[in-house]
Amino acid sequence: MCGRFTLTDPARLPAAFPRFRFPEFSETRLPAFAPRFNIAPAQEVLGVRNDGQNSAELLHWGIGGRINIRAESLAARRDPIRRRCIEFADGFYEWRDRRPVYYTLKTGRPFAFAGLWVPENGSAACDIVTCEPNALVAPVHNRMPVILTPETFELWLEPDPLPPEVAGSILRPFDAALMQARGVSRRVNNANHDAPDVLQPDPDGPGLFDRLGR
Repeated sequence: MCGRFTLTDPARLPAAFPRFRFPEFSETRLPAFAPRFNIAPAQEVLGVRNDGQNSAELLHWGIGGRINIRAESLAARRDPIRRRCIEFADGFYEWRDRRPVYYTLKTGRPFAFAGLWVPENGSAACDIVTCEPNALVAPVHNRMPVILTPETFELWLEPDPLPPEVAGSILRPFDAALMQARGVSRRVNNANHDAPDVLQPDPDGPGLFDRLGR
């Protein structure tokens, strides 16, 4: 599953995703560009819906209590998949024995998860699509979020309904060779603690993946 993630340097998003319009800071609410180190379910996330507007907005993470949906269930649907979205991130967490592991791209660049959305109170709620893990995530967890490539997120955000078989072909594990992982502080286990110190190294040392069988 995907239960926590980060967007530690959102000011990089306009350069990384030039096709999208990003919201300005607001004096009446927390800025959309505030760095986030421990984004949790039921909070607002920055994303884009496939409504043809190409505009980033704040979405509520959770659809009727569901925060994730399996790629396999989408590929097995009979009807086209209509309401699709992306959520911006630059890292995500998975746990093994309550020990958090932090995954990022080797480049450090921000990326986009695949998700679905539904209307909610004049805005929208979303979830995150998960798939089988790649070789880097598998020692820690049996699922991982779908990270879209530049080619696949263009297709995912098309306004037209997407046939399930096409969705199944793009909702795949991201290339493990392009990712890196490290153990981080157990402070991230507290969903209310959103601060840079959650990314401090795991004090138990760098041998986490050796002990997990990698």
